[in-house]
Amino acid sequence: MSKVKLQQLLRRRLQLSQPAFRLERIGSKLAGSIISETFKGKSARQRQKMIWDALDAELGADSVHEVGTLLTYSPEEWNIDLPDAPEAKAI
Repeated sequence: MSKVKLQQLLRRRLQLSQPAFRLERIGSKLAGSIISETFKGKSARQRQKMIWDALDAELGADSVHEVGTLLTYSPEEWNIDLPDAPEAKAI
């Protein structure tokens, strides 16, 4: 799976609000961080369930072979302004 395909899958399945992705390939898996307003107010457990439910729905059992650890943050937790936000500054 490519970074672009994973980003598209998660955007579509989770309807992510203004997502920013920091993904890298580690061996045969993609891993990294996803920053989105969608995660604001949700517990770490809820966020992980959202991610893995989306991956399982799309990829089935192959999801664990394609994707490694994905950490989730709200923009405030990551301490960035997202590029599409009206008040965003240049990154």
